[in-house]
Amino acid sequence: MSKQKITEVSYEEFSAWDFNPPATWFIKNALGTYVFIHTSSRAKAQEWVDEEYGKGRYTVNASKIQKGKPLGEGSKPAFGVATRRGQKR
Repeated sequence: MSKQKITEVSYEEFSAWDFNPPATWFIKNALGTYVFIHTSSRAKAQEWVDEEYGKGRYTVNASKIQKGKPLGEGSKPAFGVATRRGQKR
């Protein structure tokens, strides 16, 4: 795999109230350092981690909320309203 850009962040920086993650994917290694992998694909980030640290040792985590299916009003969620049998108007 090609050289991947990474950013290492200490626990003190990571736990600061105003911390802004430098990348989407990260791991916390055994030394307590947070390693951010700059890529848009989780699979590429996991592949880099497996090559650097060994397969199965670390799993990448998302530092930002990923886009998915929207829930809420207008998105037709799976919450229905049913009347009870015998209910009077």
